[in-house]
This record gives sequence, structure tokens and C-alpha cells, in this order.
Amino acid sequence: MRILLKFLLGTALVIVGIAALMFVPSPQPTAPKPWEITIMPDEQIEVMGVHLGSTSYAEIQQLWREAGEVALFMTENQNISAEVFFESINLGGLSARVVVNLLVDEDELNSMASRAASAKLQPSGARRYDPAFDDKHRLLTAPVIAITYIPTVRIDADMLLHRFGEPENISDEAEESSAQIWHYPQFGLTIRLHPDERTVMTYIAR
Repeated sequence: MRILLKFLLGTALVIVGIAALMFVPSPQPTAPKPWEITIMPDEQIEVMGVHLGSTSYAEIQQLWREAGEVALFMTENQNISAEVFFESINLGGLSARVVVNLLVDEDELNSMASRAASAKLQPSGARRYDPAFDDKHRLLTAPVIAITYIPTVRIDADMLLHRFGEPENISDEAEESSAQIWHYPQFGLTIRLHPDERTVMTYIAR
């Protein structure tokens, strides 16, 4: 009987110990924040783990653990671009909608548009093309040249000053708009700040 009691007691202690370990938080890597900007040796910036001009679409998928949705856009002036939409990413507890622009030769983009699975006219007058399967695969290797980051939470001027410092200059978006554009050319960054709309941060390769 004593042996059985000792066995049961020992088993209970082991179970309690394992349960306690389950509630001990394991160290997690700190995700880069949108205000943590590094100037790289090639004078480009790195932000949110992305080295503009170098990091590819495929690498972003691994970094952010999101596939994104790639599309081609052609404006009324026949300017064409490749963009990837991430409806929601979460980095370090911060959620945002993100759009990235890919660096692809214009002739190649036009060829992709001619092979597109579908094309839809947008309210802006631009056309959106859904690339063919093989072209989507090719776009995975294209480097990112711009990131548009739209955080879920409302960010005010005080928060921007605290995180990014004083902008080099502030301009009004338009006479009929209440939005301001904050310029940080040293970071390739512009921030659109509106009292009633979500803040838009745009990082562009220099």
C-alpha cells in the first residue's frame, strides 16, 4: 500500500510540474515595428524585416506568414504596376492592412497583362488584372520597392512625433482635404495624417 501511495504521489508531482512548465512563457522573437527603420549599406531602408529593393515577394510571405494577393494595375495613362495586398498582418501585436509594390520590367508586366486570367475596371478608371498561374509564380522572385502600411489603430500626431521624430516638412494634401502629409526623406517615408481617417504610411525605395 505504501509503495502504491508513493507511486501515486510521485506521479501527481510530475503532472503538477509539467502543468506548471506549460504556463511559463517561452521567449518569443521581437517582431520589428513600423517605426524601427534601418539604413542599410546600399543606402536603402529596412523596415518590418523588409530590405527595400532586395527582399522578394516570396521572402515577405515567409517573414509575415501571409500569402497576400498579387494583381497588376494599369492606369488610364497606360502606367502598369504589380501590387500585393495583405488584408491583415500582425507584427509585434500591431495589426494593419498592407500593400507592397514589386519591381518588374514594364515590358514584362505588359506581357503578363496580355496573359491575365481576368481584367476588371476599377472605380478609379484603372484596370486590375489577375495574373496567370505561371506569372504569379514568376512574381514571387520580384523585389519589393514600396510598402504602404495602414494600421488598424488610430494614430495621432503626438504618437507619430514620439515614434518617428519631427518630420523634415509637413504639407497639406489638398485645399479641400483636412489631411496632412508628413515627410521623412531620410527614411523614404511619407505619412498621411487625417483627423477622421486611418493613418497611411508609405515607404519607398530611395
